[in-house]
Amino acid sequence: MKRQLLVGVAFAIATVNLLPLWLVVKQAVTPEGESFAWPPTWVPHEFTLANFGAAADAVPLGQGLALSLSVALATVVSALAIALPAAWLAARREKAGTRLDGVMVVARLFPTIAIAVPLAVIFVRFGLYNDPNGVGLWFAHTLLGLPFAFLILRAAFRGVPTELEDAALLDGASAWSSFLRVSLPLVRPSLGAAAMLVFLVSWDEFAYALLLQVTNRTLPPLLYYLSAFGYPGLSSAVAVLMLLPAVVILLLLEPALRSGVLAGSGR
Repeated sequence: MKRQLLVGVAFAIATVNLLPLWLVVKQAVTPEGESFAWPPTWVPHEFTLANFGAAADAVPLGQGLALSLSVALATVVSALAIALPAAWLAARREKAGTRLDGVMVVARLFPTIAIAVPLAVIFVRFGLYNDPNGVGLWFAHTLLGLPFAFLILRAAFRGVPTELEDAALLDGASAWSSFLRVSLPLVRPSLGAAAMLVFLVSWDEFAYALLLQVTNRTLPPLLYYLSAFGYPGLSSAVAVLMLLPAVVILLLLEPALRSGVLAGSGR
């Protein structure tokens, strides 16, 4: 009885999480006429890839894909470059860690739109507003992804015994060499998990992308416009394109989730 109950709960959870994904995929490969049919169909009667071609004709899909990808990758590099030394310092110095925690939390206290408006004013001043290469958006996404990388890496560095670093220093290694050769290799799984999470944060971000990039759009605003103007098939095709890297990253993150790499990020 207990086993049947667990199976039932697991099935219900899987259905709740997977059903929306299936509906999006089904909508993307279904002709427009069938999408509005009643009663609705759960499996496409006719398979088509026309929605992907139509979406590419309706919006600058290739440009949006390239911009989303370049901004997300640049965000990963910049967020990790800042988070790595900050997380190590927070793990090794309690007072500095408390202050860094406060800085990271403050950055997340305000709604995104409340920060986007003053950022837009600054970016206009420096010529970064609606930048074709998304430089301003990259800066905003770095602010957004930094706390996630910091919390994951701080927990990882706390798990590295300080005795190992002390032993390296006694053997003549510099502080920088000790960090690179001793601490950093031991937090490699968490580093990978942090990189993938920051990538997803940037890849899916909508508010900054909408407000800071007026014409040079990433994929989320393009998806929004297609949905708002009543093109469910085309918007679902864009959603499927956005879903693919997210699914790949989740599959890559699965070992980290199993091993508990992310479990201590709030410590």
